[in-house]
Amino acid sequence: MALRRLPHEVQRDYLTFLLFTGLRRTEAARLKWVDIDLVKRLINMPAAYTKPGRAFSLPMSDIVYDLLVARRALGNGGHIFPSKSEGRYIIGTTDPLKAVAKATGVKVSAHDLRRTFATVAEGADVSWMVMKALLNHSIKGDVTAIYPQVSPERMRVQVQKVGDRMKLLCGIEDVSGENVKKLKRV
Repeated sequence: MALRRLPHEVQRDYLTFLLFTGLRRTEAARLKWVDIDLVKRLINMPAAYTKPGRAFSLPMSDIVYDLLVARRALGNGGHIFPSKSEGRYIIGTTDPLKAVAKATGVKVSAHDLRRTFATVAEGADVSWMVMKALLNHSIKGDVTAIYPQVSPERMRVQVQKVGDRMKLLCGIEDVSGENVKKLKRV
């Protein structure tokens, strides 16, 4: 997988995080450690970070959890994906995505990673309602959709299905239950 061969660790982890969460690039970039609950395995997105201005909690698949645990062990300050400038977050995806395009021959944008997440979710039989919740899409205008409440636990099962399917498609070995050190990048 071309992402795993990127030399800059923050860029590599950031793009992997986008692919496995379906978050918008600025939503993911702005995340701070105070927004992460590793015990409950939730990413708590403040409304101020999201395009629709709605806060939401996104359960972590095992690969996202392992990535965040490994990043946390680096002790790199307030932002999960810091920039080279002190106290700032990563802003650019152009250079790493050009490197991916050069390695694979496929030009891809950060938003393509979000679309890939949604496509894999659909292929993993994630319900339409849960997919909308995972992507923090509006249900406005869909009268029936406003009635059911999608719990984080329901979403957790579904997001894990997406993560498992994505790992299979990316050729990533299952390291569930193994030491996180196994996740060191090659």
